[in-house]
Amino acid sequence: MTSSACSSRLGAIVLRSRPSHLLCRRQCRCIISNTTSSSHHHNYSINKERALVKRLRPSDHFHASTQSRSILLFGNQFDERRPWRDPHFMKDDEPDQLEAWLISLLKSISDDISTEYSPNNPPVSFDRTFLLDSTIYLRVLEAYATASYIPGAPQRAEYWINHSIRHYEHARALFESKYRTDFIGVIQSNQTELSAAAAIVHGLKPNVESYNAVIECWANSKDNISVVRSRTWLSRLEDSSTTPQPNARSYDLYLHSVSRGIGKDAKLHLERAQQAERLLQYRLSADAPNDIRPTTESFNFVLRAYTRCRSERAVAGKVMTLVREMEKIQKEAALSKGSNGDDWKMNVTPNTKTYTMAMDAWIIKAGIKSAEWRSEQLARNNMLKQKGLQSETDNASAKEDGTKELEFAKSILQYISALQHVGQADVRASVVGYNTLLSGMARLSNELRPDMPQKAEQLLNEMIDLSEDSNTVPDVTSYNAVIKAWGRAKKLNSAARSQYWLRKMINENRPRASGYDDQQATRIAQPDATTYNLVMDAFLMQVDPDAARVQDLLLEMKASDSVSPNTESYSKVIRAWLKDELLNQSVVQGSSVERAWANLNELMSLEAQGDVGPAPELFTSILKTAARSEGRGENLLAVAQESFWAKRNRSRFNIDQMDYVFLLEVGMKVLADKERDEFMVDLIRQCSKDGLVSRRLVRESVRGPLHEEWPEEERERIVQLLFGEELNFPTSWYRNVHKHDRPTAKDLLMHA
Repeated sequence: MTSSACSSRLGAIVLRSRPSHLLCRRQCRCIISNTTSSSHHHNYSINKERALVKRLRPSDHFHASTQSRSILLFGNQFDERRPWRDPHFMKDDEPDQLEAWLISLLKSISDDISTEYSPNNPPVSFDRTFLLDSTIYLRVLEAYATASYIPGAPQRAEYWINHSIRHYEHARALFESKYRTDFIGVIQSNQTELSAAAAIVHGLKPNVESYNAVIECWANSKDNISVVRSRTWLSRLEDSSTTPQPNARSYDLYLHSVSRGIGKDAKLHLERAQQAERLLQYRLSADAPNDIRPTTESFNFVLRAYTRCRSERAVAGKVMTLVREMEKIQKEAALSKGSNGDDWKMNVTPNTKTYTMAMDAWIIKAGIKSAEWRSEQLARNNMLKQKGLQSETDNASAKEDGTKELEFAKSILQYISALQHVGQADVRASVVGYNTLLSGMARLSNELRPDMPQKAEQLLNEMIDLSEDSNTVPDVTSYNAVIKAWGRAKKLNSAARSQYWLRKMINENRPRASGYDDQQATRIAQPDATTYNLVMDAFLMQVDPDAARVQDLLLEMKASDSVSPNTESYSKVIRAWLKDELLNQSVVQGSSVERAWANLNELMSLEAQGDVGPAPELFTSILKTAARSEGRGENLLAVAQESFWAKRNRSRFNIDQMDYVFLLEVGMKVLADKERDEFMVDLIRQCSKDGLVSRRLVRESVRGPLHEEWPEEERERIVQLLFGEELNFPTSWYRNVHKHDRPTAKDLLMHA
């Protein structure tokens, strides 16, 4: 194939396979006009490209765009033949569009060189007109790296980098077969044809950015295996002699993956944080090459990994050690001014994120110490109460309640403000720093620390006073932390203060966007679902929970245009009514359970819309409360049965053994005589079919209703009625029950 034909053909492929609305007229002019070649054949190909563009009328195929896209240099000349070398090439397209473009390109080139395209037979030619290189794959990989919202994006990226590797290996095998020599070292050969062919092979070799794009795909993924896969591709760069060496970005992308804190395994989070620190220390070591030296972000990823360890007391010490090391490097860089090969140190400077995570580390330790202190104090007070003594706070242990660590966090926030005032460019007091401190106050707040809500309010008011600085304007997280602090304090006025802040957020929120002028507008954040849920918590934590008020808050959310209830909102309302039932606060026994079931039934109906949905414990909680309620009306049994069969037939959850136990208890206390016998027989029959006959179920059935036991004769009759004369159970009856909970013949005689 001639040079002109190939060039023209390739230009047509690029223009044809790219979505036409994304190629502006200015770029088309750039592609077809920036040529310096005087070759007759080359001019012929350019003329063909001009003819192609002329046939595509701009009004039909192109949109006017002010954005111009540069054509990158290839060697020392502009390469208008390889537009994909422009980093902005198809930048705004979806990955599947880039895939379609790439496949079309590969198939067209295969046709040009008279081969049949397949993933195992990619097009390769050693003709000088062959233009493909690894960048065609890089553009697809980059698209997937920024498309974490697409299911399976990392897997697609792996597919395409493997395709790129196969393409390179195929080209290398053809080269060595044709020229009987290894292409490595041949590029600088005096043999023009040989070096040109070797350059084509070398150009198809995936570079480190291709591998980085795959690591980035996994780093942005929420898949549980994302860290493992990121490590796999980083190791491939480290361990293989046929791949490029990793660079600083390779390691930073992996640290990003490690530090995201995916999953709930606390031990795994700590192991990953330690692994991240070891990798950082290697990059700081004297043996590490300069091109993998860490930056500020490298340190911040390790700090973030440690702050994911929310149950580790030692996190604060680890984080502070790393922060001090950053400050030491910063000082050394300022003194050396990049001499002695230490210019990389200029890229390590603690910033706002660094110090904010240091605050968070102290908050973690403060929360752990506060929880331990509270448990000790409550146990001590309980012991004093049993002895008839007045409970009191142990002042000797007060220093271990987390206050000292909270003060350390506060001092870091003050240090941030001081650095900002002296002109430190990368350090500014921000709403995130204040919110971190507010969250610490909320975490330390409890019934033994009634001072914390007032301290949180004081800090919030300080933020409001500083609101002229847009970086410290309180957001919804700020207000939520104060409300949470009030709820956890469990004071008599906790619910009232929580509701005060909610009303303030609703009544005083007047954004400029709603038509208020500068004097009328306020910067108070609007409440969200979490705000309402925290106020609900405040009512729930009262000695006498106000279930009706919690229900009203749910109704208010449903009527709002700006906030909608979530699963947690419904769950809190259900819990409030169940707690109300057990405290006998309702006029009609069983009515609170009915209200709880009504909310659960509504939640199940909303699940079909995909926004919210019930948790399995809500069904069991209704059954358990119906069983523990002092009511004996048929309304309790009706609610229990509805909840049981809804979980079994309408929900996505499975019935468990305790659901049968609680339903049995309700039926035994509500029904009598023949109705009770029939109910129990039907229940045991259905339970045995499900393989859920447990030791607890057998014992409850032969013991009798709650707070009353069967007489001896009645017990024998019930055993005979339900289980027959043989004092053993078929294995099929308890096949889905844990071995420790399986019934035996002794359970039938436990109360004899």
